[in-house]
Amino acid sequence: MDDPARAAGLEQAASRPPRHRTRPGGHRQVGEKGVATHKKSARRRRAWICFQDESGFSLLPVVRATWAPRGQTPVLTHRFSWKRLSMSGALAYRPDRSEAVFVFGIKEGAYNTASLIEFLTALLDHLDGQKVTLIWDGLPAHRSAAMKEWLATQRHWLHVEPLPGYAPDLNPMEMVWGNVKATELANLCPDTIDEAHTATQAGLERVGSSYQLCFNFLDHTGLSL
Repeated sequence: MDDPARAAGLEQAASRPPRHRTRPGGHRQVGEKGVATHKKSARRRRAWICFQDESGFSLLPVVRATWAPRGQTPVLTHRFSWKRLSMSGALAYRPDRSEAVFVFGIKEGAYNTASLIEFLTALLDHLDGQKVTLIWDGLPAHRSAAMKEWLATQRHWLHVEPLPGYAPDLNPMEMVWGNVKATELANLCPDTIDEAHTATQAGLERVGSSYQLCFNFLDHTGLSL
């Protein structure tokens, strides 16, 4: 039988416990209380706490500050093309912080209800059918009638909670995208979308290979498990 994870283009990048735990100062404003409730529910169910999000990239460079000789302004020469690929990623954590898993998929076009269902089905396979509390934003594909109908059939393993509105900083996946775009994709001017795909995949695999980064992104949100 075909591997559903491969069929969905899903790749696992990491599954390791953290060595250190950083806890930056500051306080959460919008929605911290609601997310804490979701985490308590996950602990009761002995479920993974999973944050999911989507993003995209194209042939247009992600412009970032860089170094250059005095008086020589760096110039980016690129193909002015809007051809675009989309990413879906999920950071999953054990409530006791004993383990983290990062999985991602890359596809042409935008993620919709059908492709997100494929992604979640592959996520289930990666986690060996274990229970998951999924936290995501209010993307229309997350709230569609077809998605709600499918989710109703998955309650034996999947419990879904929405992120609070206007609180993307509570989702550690946002920092995954930002990290890759500030590193592998920074000032990159690829000639083909395949080159952009290769750089993006390398960045996502780098992030996922570091359990320290996976937990640092979570800690940066100010949330605790």
